Amino acid sequence: VNDDDAVNVQDIVLIVGYILDGGELDLECADANGDGTVNVQDIVVIVNQILGGRTTSDATEATLNIANGIASLEANGFVGAVQMTLSHESDFSIELTNKAMVADYRINGNSTTLIIVAPESNELFTASDDFTVEDVIVANANGMVDFLETPTEFTLSKAYPNPFNPSTTLEVSVPVEGYVSISVYNVMGQLVDMIHSGNLTIATHEFTWNASSLTSGMYFVRAESASGTSIQKIMLMK
Repeated sequence: VNDDDAVNVQDIVLIVGYILDGGELDLECADANGDGTVNVQDIVVIVNQILGGRTTSDATEATLNIANGIASLEANGFVGAVQMTLSHESDFSIELTNKAMVADYRINGNSTTLIIVAPESNELFTASDDFTVEDVIVANANGMVDFLETPTEFTLSKAYPNPFNPSTTLEVSVPVEGYVSISVYNVMGQLVDMIHSGNLTIATHEFTWNASSLTSGMYFVRAESASGTSIQKIMLMK
């Protein structure tokens, strides 16, 4: 890309600058995957060329966690690059991780675009103030990585199936890591089972409850954490 007859991090820096600022670039060389556009996926192709025979498998899914102004990305394998767009107030500032092949950003009024190439740790950046994530691209050599949205509130999904016999499945969305209890009560208000009791990470967690030892009837599932409480009615029909 910089016409020095070598593929290295200097080429990546040029492409990152082009994505963030625009300007002139050897688009034929920069379009590493040959799809007619220059974007973060081209950066990933070049990263793979530079790293050569790495042993870490590519990520297939990733989750963004935000707590106390710190954004971190949990993935189940290697992430080639992350591109994000944030919206915020005018006095916003940001500090990107220094554990990456390349990390750069541009602030334009109330919007910030950032690119982090081959991050070596989960932590991506620290922000000075509140922000909203408008767009996220997580990519590797195989294309886009499935991005799982971070929960913003504590919720208990509708059990499925319902009515059920003898098992039903539900999901709990946890916006803040901490203690969560998921319990089941009968119509008399008596505790009949504990589905989960313990810490859960920031994510959406799935649980299956087997009620084969109980009699048919109506029950109540109660999910509780420091973020709130959610209750729903379920029906066991044998």
